[in-house]
Parts: sequence; C-alpha cells; structure tokens
Amino acid sequence: MNKTLLRLLAYCKPYTRIILAGLGFLFLSALAEISGPLLIKYFIDTRLAAGLWFVNEIGLFVLAYLSLQGIAAFSSYQQALLFSRAAQAIIKNLRQETFLAALRLPASYLDRHQTGHLISTIGNDTETLLQLYIQVIGQSIQKIVLLTGILGGMFWLNWQLACLCGLMMLATVVIMQIYQRCSMPWSRQARQCLSDLNHQLSETLQGIPIIQSLVQEKRFAEKFAVTNQQYLQARMKVLQLNGFLLRPMIDLLYIITLGSLLSWFALQGTSQIQVGVIYAFVSYMGRMIEPLNELTNQLTQIQQSLIAGERIFNLLDTEKEPSGTYQQPVQGNISFRKVNFRYQKDGELVLQDINLELQRGKMMALVGHTGSGKSTILHLLSRMYQVTSGDIMIEQHPIKEWDLKSLRSQIGVIQQDPFIFAGTVAENIRFGRTNISDDEIVQVLTHVQWFESMNPAEALSMPLQEGGKNLSAGQRQLLSFARALITHPPILILDEATANVDSQTEHHLQQAIASIRHQHAWLIVAHRLSTIVDADEILVLQHGKIIERGNHSALLAANKHYATLYQLQQMTLS
Repeated sequence: MNKTLLRLLAYCKPYTRIILAGLGFLFLSALAEISGPLLIKYFIDTRLAAGLWFVNEIGLFVLAYLSLQGIAAFSSYQQALLFSRAAQAIIKNLRQETFLAALRLPASYLDRHQTGHLISTIGNDTETLLQLYIQVIGQSIQKIVLLTGILGGMFWLNWQLACLCGLMMLATVVIMQIYQRCSMPWSRQARQCLSDLNHQLSETLQGIPIIQSLVQEKRFAEKFAVTNQQYLQARMKVLQLNGFLLRPMIDLLYIITLGSLLSWFALQGTSQIQVGVIYAFVSYMGRMIEPLNELTNQLTQIQQSLIAGERIFNLLDTEKEPSGTYQQPVQGNISFRKVNFRYQKDGELVLQDINLELQRGKMMALVGHTGSGKSTILHLLSRMYQVTSGDIMIEQHPIKEWDLKSLRSQIGVIQQDPFIFAGTVAENIRFGRTNISDDEIVQVLTHVQWFESMNPAEALSMPLQEGGKNLSAGQRQLLSFARALITHPPILILDEATANVDSQTEHHLQQAIASIRHQHAWLIVAHRLSTIVDADEILVLQHGKIIERGNHSALLAANKHYATLYQLQQMTLS
C-alpha cells in the first residue's frame, strides 16, 4: 500500500471507536442490501414457481423486503455520519499540526519556498484530504464490503456464473491500476499549478498598490493567465483519462458480462436454472455496477488527496530549528569568535572571521554598504541561522546550546519594516502575553511618545488594520519599538529602525533609547550615521569582513571608509 496512504490512515487511531461503530453500520447496510435479492429469489422459486402463495404471505414478503431496504438506508446514513465526524476531526488536527509546523520552520526553509505555496499546503491540501478520509475510510470500504458480499451471494447461488462476474471485477481492478499510473503525473502537475496560483494571488494582493502605481496590471494578469491555463491543461488531461478509462470501460465490461449471463441462462433453460436465480443474478449485477463506477470515479479524488498528503508530509518532515536545553537569565554579554557563515552549503562566505564583544549598557553599531553582512549578524544572534564555523557566546555559553524559546524571549527586535497585526493597539503590544497589564502598555507607549494628542485609554482600544495601514510609518515604528520594550529584554536589536521615519520620530526614538541605554545591550544596524554617533563601538563591514572598528571620533580621525561614508551623508543632508 502507498506509504503516504498508510501514514494518513494512522491519523485515524484516536477515533478508532467512532470508525468501528461506522464499520458496524456499514456491514449491517451491506448485509441488508445483499439479503434483498435472496429474499425475492426464495419467494419466486418456493412460492410463485410452485404456485404456493397466499395474499397474506405476499404482504409479509413485501414488509420484510421494505424492512431490509429501510435498515440498509438507516445504516448507510449512520455510517456516513460517523465516518464524516471522524474525518472532520482528523482534518482539524492535521491542519493544526501543519500550521504549527509552519510556525517552527527555520528561516532557511522560508528562503527557499514561497509563502503562497505554504498557504496552499495548509489551506487547500488539508481540505483535499477531507474527501480522502470520507471516501477511502467510508464510501470505498462500504463499496468493497458490498461488492464482496454480492460476489459471495453469487457463489452461493452458482459458482460458475460467479466466476464470470469475478472476472469483471478483476478487469476493473486492472483498469484502476492503469489509470493510477497514467494520471498520477498529471494530477501532481495540477496540484503544483494550483499552488502556484495561490502564490501569485497572495503576492499580487499584497502588492496591489505597487502594481497599480507602476501600471503593471496587464503583466500580472497575463502571468496569472499562463499559470491558470497550465492548470486547466493538467486538469483536462486527467479528465480525458477519466472519460476513457473509468465509467465507459466499466459500463462496457458490465454490458459484456450481463450479455454473457443472459446467454448462459438462455442456453441452460429454466429446467436447469431456477427463475429466482436468474432474477438474483441480474439484480446483483445491477447492484454491482454502481459501486464499481463510484470506486473508479473516486480514483481522481484519491490521487489528488495522496499528492496533497505528500506535500503536507514534506512540510511536517522538514527539519525543525535545532534547540538546546540551556536556560538562564541573559545579562547582555555577547561575543562572536571567528564566526564564518554561508547561506548555502556550497555558497560563498557571507561573513568571514567576525569577532566582536558587547556587554550590557553598551551600544554597538554596524555600518556598511548593502550586502556587507550587517543584517546577517543580527540573524545569527537571534538564531535564525546557524554559524558555519566559529562560535557565538551568550553569557560565555555557546548559543547553539541555549533553549531557543528562552533565548529569543530575552532579545527584542525592532525591524525596518515592522509588521502590525489586525487588532487593537493593546493587542499588538501585548501579543498574547496575558501577564502584561494595560498600565504597563500605557507606560511604554508614553515612553516612546506614541500617544501625541491621543487619549491613552481610547488609543489602547484603537482598531488597527492589517499591516497597520491606518498608521503612519513613524507610528508603526514607535509601536514596534514599544512592543520590543514591553518585556524589558536584556538585548535589543535595531535593524534599520530609523530608515523609514521622519526626523521627529527619529528624535523620539533617540530620546527613548538614551533614557534606557544603560539597561540593555544594544546592537544597531544603521544607514543614517547621525543616529549612531554616540555608539560605544562602530564596526564597519565590507564584503562580510570587519574593515574598521572604533567610536565615531576615532573613525573620523582615521579618515578611512567610515569617514568617507559620514562625509558623503553630511554633504547629502546639506
């Protein structure tokens, strides 16, 4: 059996009792379905053919037959309900597990995969699996049990004719195998195209203002149309295979088998075969064709579900971020010792022989041209990536041995483009940390001078749009700064925090930093050199190497790379 299918079926274990109850109703339904033709066969051969029947017996037979049909219908409903309940619960758990796995993905994974594909996996692929559980666990088992029971009833009536019908079922299995092999590549391609569509849709919706401002609507529409056409072509290939290999072929086999049965009966005559047997076989053949058609028609859904399962398990099996077990309060003492780093295993070194020391109450700034490795140093300190060689020490303890959650909870990060979540101001600051009171939030927002003319009590409940669209760039940055400060982390990282703000907001940030400077260890990346003139040490990076280090005055006196950068910025400002 397919490994993916076996792994998916393993998720049924917590719901064994529900599934067993569903199987009980399933067998009862199949038994009632099979008993109907046998009851009528008995009535025809023992009563009608012999002329031994009475009106009251007809009523009893009719009542018995209708009772069997009622039992079959009720049992079928109950088993479908139970299997669907189990399937919905399984998908809920699988979706939650997939979402949690996405939250724990290392940054290196996100560098290689597009966000839209993750959305497609968590949303579309898990929903596709719902039909797999309902159809494979429910309907397919029901049809297989029913077909097995029908074949058993046929063998009980006439083994030669049952063998003929068995050949039809065997031929159906062969057709299903051929279909599976032929359709799998096209089903996989269709699934990939659907994932690409989701990615393009997500990317386009996020970038609509830029697309419109650059008048690129037509180009994006054409790009979407190409992927949409590829998806259509892949789906049409699957549908063509459906139209050729599935129902038409099964109907053809049914007609050939039914013709063979009737020919057999015609040759044998009623003297050799009872009329009731003829009716039972014809009835069984009619009841057999529909389950066979349904099983073959479900192959497409099963194929899509198995491919969706492969994509989900690829995500779940992705190696998670390694985490140590060491947990201690961080004071803010950091050291990089001969750190080298490359993003790809065989790629070029992004950082080379980085050595630095930072203590609590000190401020270190990183400057340099784009691509010099400044942000990479920040990512390594946050354990977003693992060093290629060398060591990063936190409180004289290797960073790789620290518990990941413990370490990150003691590092505050203020990014260049902070993300604001839909919700209130208080919810964005608290961020799920229920131990933070409204008074603490007001205090930290006041500290960064966020309120301006707003009433603090009203401002906390102010609704914010996704991404903070109803805030200015400066307000978003101050809000992000407050969110980082609210837990008083020993280490604070500012990644171009003042790059996109106005002079007034920059002044507010500088005042806030100055008042609490001694409480934290500061690591700052800045293109605006005016914001880091008071830093205790400035590291100048170029092509991943530290080419200069010292405070502002010393670097200006050296009259090298930093002095040139500073003079150019001063000339630009003037």
